[in-house]
Amino acid sequence: MQNIFGIQQAKWGLLGGVSLALVACGGGLPTPEASDQPTVQTISGKVSGWQGEGRVAVSGLPGASSSVHTDGSFTLTLPGEGEVASLMMRAADIAQKLECSGSVQSSEPDAHAFVLMSLDVKDGAGARQTSAMTGSKPGLLSRRVNVRAWLYSDSATQLRGTMDCAKILSIPQISTLPVTVTVNARPGWNVVELNIQASANILAQVSGSGSMANSTAGDAQATFRTTQELQAQIAF
Repeated sequence: MQNIFGIQQAKWGLLGGVSLALVACGGGLPTPEASDQPTVQTISGKVSGWQGEGRVAVSGLPGASSSVHTDGSFTLTLPGEGEVASLMMRAADIAQKLECSGSVQSSEPDAHAFVLMSLDVKDGAGARQTSAMTGSKPGLLSRRVNVRAWLYSDSATQLRGTMDCAKILSIPQISTLPVTVTVNARPGWNVVELNIQASANILAQVSGSGSMANSTAGDAQATFRTTQELQAQIAF
């Protein structure tokens, strides 16, 4: 696979010694603290590179779909608990749906959740999977990635811990990417954001880390693009 950072024949690696062990707050977590961000009922989005006519749909729930305007914009009504019930898992295991590995600690052990991180798109250009993610280049050798996701929780809970989210960037040379989770979920659809920072040095080594927390974006429009489009944004 092509090295998207554009540094050929180089040895890549993350800073060593990163522990992916479960992070526990001293003395156990307290009663769940409510997020100060309200829940949402819709996704306002715009598909990058939209062509012609078509629809967007929730992956695995084709009944939850929306038509798309000619400029690629859409408003998708999020499915209710009855529609996602069969797909929900223990809130502590949400890493699986975020394309991450590991688990986090849930202050409400019986809390269950469903994570929506991608939408299926079908238009004149064909079918593809997209996510609300964007990349930027704050410096010559530094990159940032922002990913927005929607978390449905059946009860209030605090999620704390560290996940390995290297797969989100799809860079084979990066085998480990620790992401710290600090999310206070309300019952219903919560908007969360995953922010990743990565940087390379003159020896062509790259280090990275990230955090996931409640988003202040609410119903603000998000741009949905493919992983390939993200890689083009962060290429060196």
